[in-house]
Amino acid sequence: MNNPIIMHINYCEQGQTLREVFEVASSIGFDGVEFRRYKDGYADGQRAYLEAIAALKEEFNLPLTLFGGPELVTSGDDKAAREQSLEEYLQFLQIADELQLLSTVNLMVCRQENPLIPVDLFHCDAHGYAALSEEDWDRSILICQRIADLYPHVRFAFETHMFYAHDTAKSARLLVDAIDQPNFGINLDYGNSIFFKKTEPLAEAIEIAGKKLFYTHLKSYQPYGHQPGELLPTSLADGCINHRQYIRYLHEAGFEGPIGIEAPRPGDRQHFAAEDFAYIQPIIRKLQDAE
Repeated sequence: MNNPIIMHINYCEQGQTLREVFEVASSIGFDGVEFRRYKDGYADGQRAYLEAIAALKEEFNLPLTLFGGPELVTSGDDKAAREQSLEEYLQFLQIADELQLLSTVNLMVCRQENPLIPVDLFHCDAHGYAALSEEDWDRSILICQRIADLYPHVRFAFETHMFYAHDTAKSARLLVDAIDQPNFGINLDYGNSIFFKKTEPLAEAIEIAGKKLFYTHLKSYQPYGHQPGELLPTSLADGCINHRQYIRYLHEAGFEGPIGIEAPRPGDRQHFAAEDFAYIQPIIRKLQDAE
């Protein structure tokens, strides 16, 4: 099990510069970083930001750069907003591909909200795939098929994320199968799944994703009550999810993709990056050595 271990940028979004991000990731031992695809504050916009990442990637000899949000807007009645979002997304892909930064892209499309239900972490089941607009779904499929054709060498992985049509392993697999392209798959973020009243057990979620499992996000939460959504972020070694078992399931499934870890909790996130890596890395490498 020789999976690259990826540091999510949210470990270093407390004022750190890009150089500091690379210093943290490299010093701890990560194989790569998942960046936001866009960041404000660069005079020349998208290109300047990606060129800065490319230069530091070479300087620090970091093997992998992955990219995530903001989302690609494919839903809603505002046609101009959708077209602008797609134009910006294609510009990102073009520049990042030119700079040889692309490997796996964490993707979110087709946000769906039920206007009659509060849009918060206590009502995840009412939104996303449960509130699906067929028009938005069909449009999202066509847009993703276009992207797949343009960048067949890049892997795109839908994050299982509340409020999107791909909010669970099951709905994400339905979307991937409808797109029907070899480079579109799933990023299983099971830490998001536990906010739902009903969700697939972890082993079942991995089985549903199957060979379309391209990427994973690891994070955990500690319950503070008994209702869905009553969860507080915590370390990988703590909380509702047994990540040692998670890694075993991935190993048994033959998963060879990157494993991303993240820290959606307050406090010193640079410290949390080292803490979470120190916990998960020996578990992954032990299974690798046993092969």
